[in-house]
Amino acid sequence: MPESRHAHDPDVQLGRLAERCRALAPHLYQDQARYLDLIRRLLPSAVKSAIRSILCTLSTSQRAALAAGQSALQARIDALVQRSSSMLTVEQLLVLSARMDAEEHRARVEQFQTLASRAAGSVETASANTEPSHTNAPAAGIELGLELPLERPELIDGLLPGASSPDVEEPVDRSEPIETQTLSTSEPGSEMSELDILRSLFVMAGESLEQTDAPEQRFTIDSTDATLQLSSRVNDQLMPSSASGLLCWMDAMDRSLIRRLRNLSHAVNVELMRAGVTRSLLPIQLLDAVISGQLPTQSAPSNLLRLTLPLSMVGDEQVMESVCVLVRPSELEFDDHALRRSRSALRQRRRDLGTWLQKERHWQHRASVQEVQTHWWPNQPETPPSR
Repeated sequence: MPESRHAHDPDVQLGRLAERCRALAPHLYQDQARYLDLIRRLLPSAVKSAIRSILCTLSTSQRAALAAGQSALQARIDALVQRSSSMLTVEQLLVLSARMDAEEHRARVEQFQTLASRAAGSVETASANTEPSHTNAPAAGIELGLELPLERPELIDGLLPGASSPDVEEPVDRSEPIETQTLSTSEPGSEMSELDILRSLFVMAGESLEQTDAPEQRFTIDSTDATLQLSSRVNDQLMPSSASGLLCWMDAMDRSLIRRLRNLSHAVNVELMRAGVTRSLLPIQLLDAVISGQLPTQSAPSNLLRLTLPLSMVGDEQVMESVCVLVRPSELEFDDHALRRSRSALRQRRRDLGTWLQKERHWQHRASVQEVQTHWWPNQPETPPSR
């Protein structure tokens, strides 16, 4: 009887799922570490094979001109590969993943602040150029505006920020900043205009974004002390104890590995262009577009990227074919059976976690329902009494 009662208890089931996830975490860590170890072993030969393929496309005279700086180029390429290989560990990829999350958060905040500043500028320009004219005749056609389509505006009294009932005078909090009071109210007794409403919405959303920016995430990427603090914070929470957390952990590993190999590819392409092996250098944005599948490519050997770029010429349209190194995990797996088998083991772990994730969400929902039923009117009858 107690066992059947525990079978329907959400807390017991979530505890069991957490125990299973904690038991799976060491095995998942070993599988990921084994996969990265194979990547480190294959990386030097993969990069050298890609560079040989580029050299084969050059003429004999071009290869002879490169013979003088051949040893120096090889030494720089080997140093780049060795430095990147030392960063392909679980701990280093976790640190890189945290940096990428901070960069994305910072980019979203800057983008929103830019949008808010543009909206504020347009609001000031519109308010400066707008003059009240009550004598003009109404324009024909449909007029689009920010006003809500309600015949009775008093129904939404108090819902909009800064709007208050005309019959009730609320005290003004003098502790608020002057800018906030200016945005929330225009003149005493006047209704809030559409432009003021728009401006206040942007200000409130910007404040909420700034509050969510935790102090521990505000760091400079190039600072050594911040990197050490971030590394210690990540190591304290190396492996999550939930199915959703482990899936996010695996996604962070894959995303960081792709970023690390992309950075290595870009550095190798810079050295090849300096040495005269290639004549053009593709920007990182194009490499990211190819990795995400947003840009079509031409057929090329493994770990090579061949793109056909249009050139805008006067009176004629020409194209330029560019070839560069782009190391990707999928192509490394295609060329090596052991790495492909290691990836299959990780995919099996992901499938198991996907099944556990469904159960975790189910029992979390059951726990929420049970909490609401316990704390919100527990003795309330399900049907109202009949009169």
